[in-house]
Amino acid sequence: MPEPVTSTEVHPHRTTTLRHRAQLVRDGRPPVPLDLELRYTSLDPFAVRIGLETDGASIHWALSRETLLLGLRRHEGMGDVAVWPVRQPGGGSGWLRIRLGPSGSCGVFQTERDVISDWLDVTLRLVPRNTESEHLDWDGFLAPLLDRD
Repeated sequence: MPEPVTSTEVHPHRTTTLRHRAQLVRDGRPPVPLDLELRYTSLDPFAVRIGLETDGASIHWALSRETLLLGLRRHEGMGDVAVWPVRQPGGGSGWLRIRLGPSGSCGVFQTERDVISDWLDVTLRLVPRNTESEHLDWDGFLAPLLDRD
């Protein structure tokens, strides 16, 4: 796989983007290569945006950063999103699998667990755990609503 590319900006908002490769996992069939993009911003500090693309087709999804963090170590998620590690034989770091969509009508893709873990560390440096709410601009959101009198 090509080397992952992570870019980070801190002005005007804290943002990081990971561009890497992933694979669509299909039972009994070879995996399909995908372009993967993960985006995180302090403007939406609880969410990670995922973009997957292949042959001109794309899909975009949002899921919680916490789900990804917990999914690095165990199966996490329910409903339309699930994340879990897949160990490699021989002790390698393995894969991180992500299911998007309800069971039976979903896509499952995987990418290198260490790459996602390293990128999530970047998001935690931008917005540490348990400080997410401090990055929400409630005053800016509420001001126009409260000025309607």
